[in-house]
Amino acid sequence: MINAQKVIQKLRRPPAVHNWVRNIKRRTDDTALSLFNTAINGPRHSLRQITDIIRNVVIDQLPDEQAFKCLTPIKDPLVRAYGKQILTAALPYLREKGFKGVEVFRDMVEYYRVTQDVNVPVRPTFVVNDSGKVIPYFVICWAAIALTEYQKRILTTMIAEAILSLEEFEGSDAVILCIPRHRFSKTERYVHEWKVSDYEPLTEDEKTDLFDRYAKALNIAEGMIIETLG
Repeated sequence: MINAQKVIQKLRRPPAVHNWVRNIKRRTDDTALSLFNTAINGPRHSLRQITDIIRNVVIDQLPDEQAFKCLTPIKDPLVRAYGKQILTAALPYLREKGFKGVEVFRDMVEYYRVTQDVNVPVRPTFVVNDSGKVIPYFVICWAAIALTEYQKRILTTMIAEAILSLEEFEGSDAVILCIPRHRFSKTERYVHEWKVSDYEPLTEDEKTDLFDRYAKALNIAEGMIIETLG
């Protein structure tokens, strides 16, 4: 049987900022239910291996053919299939950008505190020096862009405060690359790019409301987990 405390501990250690933001809703009860479902069911497939390949394409100038070959060792056949879809969409975009293996701040991660004991990792997929500007890129490989306008504001606020506030990023923007499926397709994907500067950051009052709502929702979700798992 799954141990309730282990599930709660995992819930308190979110894997990435966009995954955390996805659970945040306008209402406390909706946020609690989303946190509960994430804790109990979790993501069915991790696409971290795919974003690692994308990072290697940018930084190590991995040729397209080699990038697709990197899918072969992936054991999950569905993740391999998703990887092929994602790379087919992403590689032309990356080649057009003309990145020249100029990564800085390798394996960078900063943490954004949302409660006294929950810190959300804000981890760029890669960071490049683009004409003197240090630009962090965040790649999201979900099948759909599952963020509302409000959630996008939360995400951009957290990226801005955790990363762009650092001295090395002064005057820089951050780029979020989503690679979802086309609306009426189960296999074809496209690249949707947006920037932190495209959205108004949360006000101080909005942030206070967000953190209070999350803390209450987390407490409710943990109670639901204990009740379910014992």
